[in-house]
Amino acid sequence: MSQKAIRFGIRDDNDNRAATWKLWTESGRGKSELYLACRSLGGSIKVSFHQSGNWHYAYSKKTYQEQVMGTLTKLDDRFIEKWEKPPEIAEGITLAFRIVTPYSAITSSAKTGNYKKVIWLPNAPKPYATEVDIFLTKPDVQVTGWPGKRSMGTSLIGSFPLDCGDMAWAVYWIVDMPDLSRVAEGVGRFYKGKSVEDLKSDSLRAIVFGKEPDGSRVIYDCPVQERTKNK
Repeated sequence: MSQKAIRFGIRDDNDNRAATWKLWTESGRGKSELYLACRSLGGSIKVSFHQSGNWHYAYSKKTYQEQVMGTLTKLDDRFIEKWEKPPEIAEGITLAFRIVTPYSAITSSAKTGNYKKVIWLPNAPKPYATEVDIFLTKPDVQVTGWPGKRSMGTSLIGSFPLDCGDMAWAVYWIVDMPDLSRVAEGVGRFYKGKSVEDLKSDSLRAIVFGKEPDGSRVIYDCPVQERTKNK
């Protein structure tokens, strides 16, 4: 059994970065399973694209049991959300997932950590964002270069085949800044052992989960900014 993986992230000219990510599959298991994880979270949350078409976000068993269970009232198990594989956007082509990183989210240092295998993408110019798209294509699909190269102006990060013959692709392009102003306000909860003191950081980040009209899911990698009250 061997692993095929693409590691990527966004970095600017001043050695600041956003979150880094890993897209991978395990060959030789008899199934074509694809996974995506935020490396900055240490594998605590993973997106699973199962060959069955049953896809989900989930905490790892260890993370859920040790940090989450009992702290989030609306979460009865480690699965954050489950959904079915979305419809194809063209014959044999599925837009499986999106990661959107605003230009302003490049706030963590790239000078510390292990990034030897990370493919660095340039940061989007102000006031735009970088969108990374994960595509799946069937074996009989003829792709000119990579998905979205001509129609969307995407650039290739990398690709690898799955055991079933499908191809997994990671591409990126520059998009308008996401409008998150209509996101409903909620009540914050802390994981076990965490408190407001853990929020005191100059490079605090938030991962926001969303859903696109085409059925694909999206993660927004955002900086956390303290809201100032009007006096």
